[in-house]
Amino acid sequence: MLNPIPTVIFFTLHILLIQSQTHTSNHSRCPPFRCDQIDFPFPFSDQRTFGSGTIDCGFPGYQILCDEEEEEESTPVPILMISTQPYQVKNIFLNQFYDEGVVNLITLVNTDLIRDIKTDSCHSFRNFTSPSSGLLLPDWNINLTFFKCPSQFAPPQDFLDQTALNYTCNDEQSRLYLGRYVIVNSSQMNPTKRSFNNSITPRDCNLVMLPVSSADINVSSVNNGDIDRSQLGKVLAAGFPLQWKSDADCENCIKKKERCGFDGAKVVCLCDDGCNNTNSSK
Repeated sequence: MLNPIPTVIFFTLHILLIQSQTHTSNHSRCPPFRCDQIDFPFPFSDQRTFGSGTIDCGFPGYQILCDEEEEEESTPVPILMISTQPYQVKNIFLNQFYDEGVVNLITLVNTDLIRDIKTDSCHSFRNFTSPSSGLLLPDWNINLTFFKCPSQFAPPQDFLDQTALNYTCNDEQSRLYLGRYVIVNSSQMNPTKRSFNNSITPRDCNLVMLPVSSADINVSSVNNGDIDRSQLGKVLAAGFPLQWKSDADCENCIKKKERCGFDGAKVVCLCDDGCNNTNSSK
């Protein structure tokens, strides 16, 4: 007669091994996502794997495309899509202290816009639309103001006196004017208004407001009209910040040395020895 004890022991060890592998797999499935020397924390995740399983490694709207350039040995470029417009991610700063509390910042660059300036194009000049994901322009944000006018528009002298730069768009029947002033705290303003800082948007012209970094713009140069397209390109290449606040449930996971996931309704902790889901819904 066969002894059943070794079989029972083997079966028990097999179950324990499977459980251990499952928990380890859960913990290892959402490591920090790295692209171009930037480590993207939760709620960001790899666009290529988002939605491929029951648990994602980030929230919807925070997907990063690690774009491989065509040239060999080139550095991957992290891209974040906002309202169908791709933005290159330049940097991430965590746990920054401001008046509104502790926030995180991501710096974005509109490379299409920089290319357009170099080629006399106006195709990418349109108002920035804040994403619905929770990424916000900071209250201390600074915007450059542009006026996109018909090419036949005859600007009055008082309007020209308030512009720092203008050029004719080669791909449209329009001309672009850069205002001599910047808008502070513009995230609280209505972009459809026609009046800013006592300057009126001319009839048949469209006001375009583009966020820039307050640390990389020489406001006096713009105000004095002392700026050319190469300088403007450098200002835009410095990027602009968006902020987000860390998710409280994810922070609790991290305090327990666990990782964060999202099951479509709430944040879940991923760990080696089992843990409880939280009730955060997004």
